Amino acid sequence: MSKLHGILCHTTVILSLMFAVFLILDQFNPMMNFIDNGISRCLLGALCLSGAGQSMLHWKMREKA
Repeated sequence: MSKLHGILCHTTVILSLMFAVFLILDQFNPMMNFIDNGISRCLLGALCLSGAGQSMLHWKMREKA
């Protein structure tokens, strides 16, 4: 369970930083369309699932302690 928690933590941080970079780049060059494309939507879905999974695992680990 802790290995899955570690993977989800790293995934959440990586995807969050990716979206921060996408937002900054999109502000400088909106024609590149970093935010409104299919790949970004898939990555945003993965970020949402990772965050939700991490939260659920955290709650489970807290209940056991």
